[in-house]
Amino acid sequence: MQYQPGVCNIGPAEQRKRLLLGIASLLGAVVLLAAIVAVGWPLWTTLFVMFPLYGAAMGFLQYRERFCVGFAGIGIFDVGDGTHEITDQAALDADRKRAVKLNTKSLAIAAVGTLAVYVVATLLI
Repeated sequence: MQYQPGVCNIGPAEQRKRLLLGIASLLGAVVLLAAIVAVGWPLWTTLFVMFPLYGAAMGFLQYRERFCVGFAGIGIFDVGDGTHEITDQAALDADRKRAVKLNTKSLAIAAVGTLAVYVVATLLI
């Protein structure tokens, strides 16, 4: 695997970390929702599910896209042979542009997921 600015900045080992982040965050959303229902908190508290849903979306997208938003932010990449600093400004700009897109996608997915949870909770509770 090779680093490609704005396309791929992590290898298989880093991808697995992002997948685990996505899974753990999704489980966190489920646990939070279960706690909200079990404790009987007000319906509006289901909106807090957005935070772990954002983490889940971010983890799964970074895994699928082979691209780490955090690495782009600090200007590094690791495609399997260790961490390297990005010295080319054009490559850094391409990575950061991609990071903004992935962040936006993750936020949109989390918002839609949260809305769905709220609507379903409204119908069931």
